[in-house]
Amino acid sequence: MTLSTIELQLLESPLPPQVEQWISACRARIELYWDRFKEKPLPQYIECDFDLVANAIHECVLRDLIDGLLFVEWGCGFGVVTGIAGLLGLDAIGIEAEEFLCLQARQLFDKHAVPAEVWQGNFLPRGSRELAEEEDPLVSLTHTIEPAYDQHDMPLDDFAIVFAYPWPGEEHFLRLVFDRFARPGALLLMFRGPYHIELFQKR
Repeated sequence: MTLSTIELQLLESPLPPQVEQWISACRARIELYWDRFKEKPLPQYIECDFDLVANAIHECVLRDLIDGLLFVEWGCGFGVVTGIAGLLGLDAIGIEAEEFLCLQARQLFDKHAVPAEVWQGNFLPRGSRELAEEEDPLVSLTHTIEPAYDQHDMPLDDFAIVFAYPWPGEEHFLRLVFDRFARPGALLLMFRGPYHIELFQKR
């Protein structure tokens, strides 16, 4: 594997007000979803620590670690992190398989004038499945929808930074996918759980 670790300082530099307002608005919308969960149960939806991830992306921008502007989120849910990236000046795209979540994200982007977009499709590039061990019960492999990149004629190696929140046990697989399909110099930012976030660069 050609990935090297970049140490994040997470100094918690003040986020731009529009980012803080965006996170607050998204939390309110997500709370409404949880209140009505039985109307549209999505067992695979789990949210990350938006503040921690925002600080990490902000640090990547401030330290000029990103070799380009194209950002993609693997499994963007309501689009919160994708919106954060857009508000921090990146060309932000979120990929999401669930039509309901794509619709919610687009509505939030439109309502709050957030410069970001959502692609409905599979975040795994074509050919990713061959990197998985047969005995690994990987949730990301349960989606049969076509790769989103094909629909937009933008392969993964167009992107400068990828954000992912892997299911337990999937982090190694997602690193393998990134290592195979991302371009040299690209960054992989992974939220791993409470107070745990990692940044890798493909050499």
